[in-house]
Amino acid sequence: MQIIYTRHARQRMKKRKVTTKQVEETLTYPDKVEPGDNGGDIAIRRYGGREVRVIYGEPEENNYVVYTVIKPRIR
Repeated sequence: MQIIYTRHARQRMKKRKVTTKQVEETLTYPDKVEPGDNGGDIAIRRYGGREVRVIYGEPEENNYVVYTVIKPRIR
């Protein structure tokens, strides 16, 4: 599997302290997948009580394009 990150995704990962390993695990072994608003999908995985959400484009030939990464705040 090849993961292609947009510049926006890389910036959000750095800001939210999400590793490339977490993104890869979230795409490979999501707890759930939801449809996104703009045609992509949202892979969701929990890490120690926190969610990591990866918004990505449809995989083609086992390539994923990651558009952004979200790590919601604890409430």
